[in-house]
Amino acid sequence: MSDVVIFDHLAIGVESWEDAYPRFAVHLGGSWSHGGDAGEFAPYQLIYAHDMRLEFISPGARPGGFMRRFIDRNGPGPHHLTFQVPSLVDALDRLRAIGIDTLGGRNETYWKEAFLHPKQAGMGTLIQLAESDKDLVGGFTSPAPEGFPESAGKPCAISWVGLTVASLDTARTLFADQLRGHVRQGGRGWFLISWGTGRNLLVREREETPGGAGLWLTHGVGVDHVVFGSPDLTPDDLKDGGTQAVRMPYEPSTDVAVLQAWQDIDRQSASRP
Repeated sequence: MSDVVIFDHLAIGVESWEDAYPRFAVHLGGSWSHGGDAGEFAPYQLIYAHDMRLEFISPGARPGGFMRRFIDRNGPGPHHLTFQVPSLVDALDRLRAIGIDTLGGRNETYWKEAFLHPKQAGMGTLIQLAESDKDLVGGFTSPAPEGFPESAGKPCAISWVGLTVASLDTARTLFADQLRGHVRQGGRGWFLISWGTGRNLLVREREETPGGAGLWLTHGVGVDHVVFGSPDLTPDDLKDGGTQAVRMPYEPSTDVAVLQAWQDIDRQSASRP
């Protein structure tokens, strides 16, 4: 059995699917993969360069589902980070051995999942581990819904998802030791970790500012931002001034900070909403 782990996607809660279309489908070029209403929640995924994905989840048709509760309690915003593992049972056994248990999930023929206990993991944003039948899920698509827009250009690459954590040691144990990511770069209180081209997390403890103070806005733990640009971008590229990142206008309908790196786009397109 392969021991490869994949950082698969960031999931963002939204009130309605259309809320994410202008920025994430039109401007950033996300192409439709699949989606549908699953009752308690209604997810869909957009594909970016190097097959990295963002998922957007609205409340489903069933009243009172978990996404309805999430939106009512927190508003739109990051919901979870998903990692595909070769064996969910093996991964969970290893995590329980270091004191990280799980909360809920599904166990189906083609898809098995579990969410790590948020207080024990200390990542702020939920971490989802999933094992899937690649023959059934790998090529799965569904028709785009009526009204899904045309992209303004080719899909952008995601440089990284920025994540603030309670403990860098716990984060390194989880992401590097248990989920087998490769640490590309690091410094005091932070590291940049990768699961392949375009599948990167920039992880920091609070008060540390890899890439410069302007990159980080929130003071709590959890997903802070997403940078679109070269998949080879590093925090030093931004901090040294060789590359600049432009923060796109705030959108409360998705409530996730998005920046675009100037090395991949011109300044005029970077400043477009």
